[in-house]
Amino acid sequence: MKPSAFRRVLQAAAFTRKEAIDILRQPRLLLTLVLGPFLIMAVFGLGYRDTPERMRTVFVAPSGSPLLDEAEKYADDTGPYVEFVGVSNDAAEVRRRLVEGEIDLIVSFPDDPLSTVLDGEQASITVIHTRLDPIERTAIDFASRLAIDEINGQILAEIVEGGQGLARPAAEAFSIANTAISTLDESLSTQDQASAEAALAELEESSARLALAVRTLDSLSERLVGEGAIATEGVVAAVADVRAAVVDLRANLSAQDIDERLSRISDLLATVNRDYDRLTSADPGVLVQPFRSVVELAVDDVGKVTDWYAPAAVVLMLQQFGVAFGALTFVRERQLGIIDIFRVAPINAAETLLGKYVAYLLIGCGVGAILTVLVVTALDVPVAAGIGEIAVVMALTLFASIGLGFVISLASANDAQAVQYTLLLLLASLFFSGFFLSVGQLEGVARYVSWLLPVTYGMQLLRDVMLRGASPDSLLIGGLAAYGLAMFVLALLGTRRRLAVI
Repeated sequence: MKPSAFRRVLQAAAFTRKEAIDILRQPRLLLTLVLGPFLIMAVFGLGYRDTPERMRTVFVAPSGSPLLDEAEKYADDTGPYVEFVGVSNDAAEVRRRLVEGEIDLIVSFPDDPLSTVLDGEQASITVIHTRLDPIERTAIDFASRLAIDEINGQILAEIVEGGQGLARPAAEAFSIANTAISTLDESLSTQDQASAEAALAELEESSARLALAVRTLDSLSERLVGEGAIATEGVVAAVADVRAAVVDLRANLSAQDIDERLSRISDLLATVNRDYDRLTSADPGVLVQPFRSVVELAVDDVGKVTDWYAPAAVVLMLQQFGVAFGALTFVRERQLGIIDIFRVAPINAAETLLGKYVAYLLIGCGVGAILTVLVVTALDVPVAAGIGEIAVVMALTLFASIGLGFVISLASANDAQAVQYTLLLLLASLFFSGFFLSVGQLEGVARYVSWLLPVTYGMQLLRDVMLRGASPDSLLIGGLAAYGLAMFVLALLGTRRRLAVI
């Protein structure tokens, strides 16, 4: 007689009840599942500092090197990265202190940087350390590049300041030009042709000097604004107008509107004088580093380190919950001899598997909900998405993880093997899921391994949904659902094989 559909539902519900009771009879386990991850995240958030550790640094250079006199200033300019310890010219002794842990960094200046630079090569400032952590090594390399840029900027600022000092005498050209205009106006009024010619020659010479001096301003303007853009209110155009007006004046010295022409030249000189003075009096440090970076996060209310890691920890915990319980279920039943009873009972593999799935999904979703509430209320992690989207991501992650656990359980000969596989999966999840390092930094086989883990999909989805408020990525949702279905099919085939009467 073929069993009714209602009977199948009751049989599946019986397995759901059995698995739920097995878990609920272990309150300490449930408490650990909920409070354990939360307490770990809370301690991590309270103990994490977002300022880098200052590294004890000694600067090394040959005796008499002027760079040693500037070492402490260079250390101060690097900000929070360096703690100035001192200077030395004994490289061997300083290296011994580094190896023994008395200091953290050695900054070694070159012996003769001037000769190297004059030969057309960059002089090397060597940073020596003993840190083995790849992240720390990357941070030291990045901070070293910033420090070198700062030193180069200071040297360039001194060069620009010297150039400004050489350019300031051009102010005499403005004075000569204005005096020449007054003299020319007076000479033309008295019809003193010789004096007018001399004044006009002085005006031509001074305008030529101004045109040469203002080229620096034109170059800076193009660098800051773009080719053809004038950043200082038309000073270059004004100089060109002065030159053209002086040429025109030479050709029409006896014109009736000579007063208007001289007045226009005087106004143009005033414009050039004002903007040229702005260049020569500007802070040289600003001129050589005209831009500064301002980084803004387009996502509101996300700033703490726990904001980033909390969703990842929740998803990782859900995966391990599903995998661990799924991995032990069939192994435990086989060791207790329950499988033999199932083989002769009027049940099939689908009912058994569905009952277990429902039990673990219900309890896992409850654990995920409590964890989410704790991290949101106690750790102040923002939630930018609706509850439904978060629930879908968690449910699919659990569905895929439980199926993976069932497959592990069916492939394990005993509980020791199942536990070992579960721990290996946890280790792989920490390295390949994007928990610490972005999946985008992985390539080759490592990239494929990352997408064999349910947590990779769930972590990226929950971070996007919970923190950014983005809609769930359809490709990731589809991939996670397909992963879960594939595990369900494999688990179903394995369960049928286990329940087959031998």
